[in-house]
Amino acid sequence: MRNRNCIVCESDRKQPLEDQAFRDDYLDLIDPAYQQGVRRLVICEGCGFVYHDPQLDDRDVATLYDRFRDASFRNESPDAYFDRITSLPEAESENLAKVEWLRAQVPELLGKGGRLLDIGCGGGVFIHTFLHSCAGWDAAGVEPTPAFAELAARRLNRPVITGSYRSSLFAEQRFDLITVNQVLEHVIDPVAFLEDVRHNLADSGLLYLEVPDVLDLGHLPPSHDRFMMQHLWIFSRSSLVNVCRRAGYSPVAVDQQVTVRQKRNLVALLSKSGEVAAGQDNGLLRDAPAWVASLRRQFRAAD
Repeated sequence: MRNRNCIVCESDRKQPLEDQAFRDDYLDLIDPAYQQGVRRLVICEGCGFVYHDPQLDDRDVATLYDRFRDASFRNESPDAYFDRITSLPEAESENLAKVEWLRAQVPELLGKGGRLLDIGCGGGVFIHTFLHSCAGWDAAGVEPTPAFAELAARRLNRPVITGSYRSSLFAEQRFDLITVNQVLEHVIDPVAFLEDVRHNLADSGLLYLEVPDVLDLGHLPPSHDRFMMQHLWIFSRSSLVNVCRRAGYSPVAVDQQVTVRQKRNLVALLSKSGEVAAGQDNGLLRDAPAWVASLRRQFRAAD
């Protein structure tokens, strides 16, 4: 593990938000000795971004997801998982909720058809829902877990690449819509990742992001899976917009949502903008100190 500074405003000034003494199952997959080390969430004093410090490094992340693959499907077969998720009633389908949110924002885009790339597509259940809801679209995916990638390719009959995303996997291909669902919080360098995504996004295309919302700190137990070490960054509305702007995107729409499972997510729809130099303020959004103090109180009260 390694210590990190804020990747949004590059400040090295941070204050502890909460020490974490609970058992983190993900650390057992990397090195059980990590359970005894210092683990905490911190908040940047410059802009209010919440993140783990210390944090998993490149080798830790590679080890985690290599070993996590062995337990991808714990209690059901891959096909049973696919069938269960894709047959949920409309009111219970989080994937359909994503599609309907997109349709409400850009009905003309979803209505005219195009090419979708789903990064971190899992077993392909979002792509399945999207293609069944939006006529005239084709899709591809990329997924690091082999069992999920195989399932998605077979059940969707669409190209799904096994591996961690990088734009070179798709050469000069351009997509009208790229979706990144519950992935960015796992990425060691979100800015560089999003900059790379730009290479596969059509000039008039849109990027859709979904990440856990930091407000869940006030609603879920501090030992919840959402706050374990595999989530390197915990985004607020402001910090998500800041990261996207640094990577060269302009927000089209940003919303806070509560899922049917009572989890809070942030969703953002983004277009390409001019390149933003590293370290440039560019209208940086900052979370107010009063919000930080409130968050800390809520977090401790939830334990």
